[in-house]
Amino acid sequence: MFDGIFLSKLQKELSIIKSGRISKIIESADNEFIFQIRVNKMNLNLLLSYSQTYSRIHFTNKVVESINQVKSYTMFLRKHIGGYFIEDIYQYETDRILIMKLSGFNEMQDKNTKYLISEIMGRYSNMILTDENYVILDALKHDGIGEYNRTILPNAIYEFPKTEKLNPYNYNKIEMNQLFIDKKIDNPKDITNTFNGISLMLSYSVFKNDYIANNFYDYINIDIKPSIIKGYNDQLDFYYNNLNYEIIKQFNTLSELLDEYYYDLDLKAKIKAKTGDISSFLNKQINKLSDKIIKLNNELLDSEKKDMYKLYGELLLSYPKLKDKLDKKYDIIENSNRYYKKYQKAKKATSFIKEQIDICNNEIEYFNLLLSQLKFATLNEALDIQDELIKNKYLFKQLNNTKKKKEKPKLLTYIVNNTFISVGKNNIQNDYLTNQFSKANDMWFHVKDAPGSHVVIHSDTLDETLIRTAANLAAYYSTKSDSSSVAVDYTLIKNIKKIPGKKSCFVTYKNQKTIYIDPNIDLINKLEVKMK
Repeated sequence: MFDGIFLSKLQKELSIIKSGRISKIIESADNEFIFQIRVNKMNLNLLLSYSQTYSRIHFTNKVVESINQVKSYTMFLRKHIGGYFIEDIYQYETDRILIMKLSGFNEMQDKNTKYLISEIMGRYSNMILTDENYVILDALKHDGIGEYNRTILPNAIYEFPKTEKLNPYNYNKIEMNQLFIDKKIDNPKDITNTFNGISLMLSYSVFKNDYIANNFYDYINIDIKPSIIKGYNDQLDFYYNNLNYEIIKQFNTLSELLDEYYYDLDLKAKIKAKTGDISSFLNKQINKLSDKIIKLNNELLDSEKKDMYKLYGELLLSYPKLKDKLDKKYDIIENSNRYYKKYQKAKKATSFIKEQIDICNNEIEYFNLLLSQLKFATLNEALDIQDELIKNKYLFKQLNNTKKKKEKPKLLTYIVNNTFISVGKNNIQNDYLTNQFSKANDMWFHVKDAPGSHVVIHSDTLDETLIRTAANLAAYYSTKSDSSSVAVDYTLIKNIKKIPGKKSCFVTYKNQKTIYIDPNIDLINKLEVKMK
């Protein structure tokens, strides 16, 4: 639960960026940014999200990429605070507001101070940049006299939200006990109504035991043990400490916790919003094709009566006195010819039905491949998959015209022992990686007999670490990512060929070796990623 108390703990974790320099500003999605910060010879990625559902701020180790067409506000940020140093980072009271004090030089080379204010407030979340006098230079979301009776527009004076609630950190334990008596606090909602920055999840945990004032004081000052928990009303949630709720998983830092908790939820929501829920479309197509195959197989059984028709035709010519199976309107020859015509018709139908069954199976294989790619796709990669479906006339929508027509695919590339290992995460990337980007003697990896990514080691000198790492990547970025002892084939790029009659994403290969590997995401997360 990202409440004000959680942010107070997180602010201490983020304080390591003090004296750091904002080296790059990336717009990674609508209302989401990545600040690359150079500090103490390290590069840190700070994610700032102002989405209605998943607003948050934390360090991220996830691979990030810029959206294809950035907003004017992003350009504004790059102009006004790109290259600025972070003098301080602090929270306003115990509200969900984090302030960065920035210093740098303007176009006239005059040193100045600016404040970047992040309001992490769900649907009211916003990023506001002010000058040293808190005059608003611009904001991500403009608002007239809106929430908290404030004006968030350029040239207005920024005002912090006003509240009558108390800052719980202003009281020691004795004062807290007296305050609970004076305020007659005897239920969880009394706590949230009295103190600023307190979630119901924290409030309910206070009432699990007696001495609620002491419990409350202890909980807001407790050691940090970042946890995903089964929280209030048994909902899966998170907090800086488990607060005696059931622990699902614990983490070393709050950022690691937020990175894992939000990443898949947020990404799936973005992809669904931008692509119209491709995964549902693909599953529907697979179900339709599976039903069609059942009907075709039933038709195939009927068409296989063709041999019986041929037999009847031959018997009539061989045994003219045969009366069974005769249509009395025709003579023996005509009856025989009619059976031969039925035989020829059924023969053609059998061939057609078998061809249709093969087409359906190929389509199902293709759609399953796309589903496996969506599992690991970034927003831009999901848009590539959508465009592929549109180009192949499975979807009838306008292509993403914001993309650069001749831009080369951006490959996810890891650095292992000074060697590059690239991963293709959709068909466009797989085709480019295998058929254009890689050299003949590079080593190619793919999970055996299942949909998955093409993985290539860009070197002809291999060791066990490189092979096992590439195999791990191929197993993880496949439909067998949750299995153990996954078979992964590997061979040289020159041994790869496209399969005639199939889409370019399907290939055949020879002279392969096979390695068995347990997919390990923890090892993958520790790999160094080549910056794009």
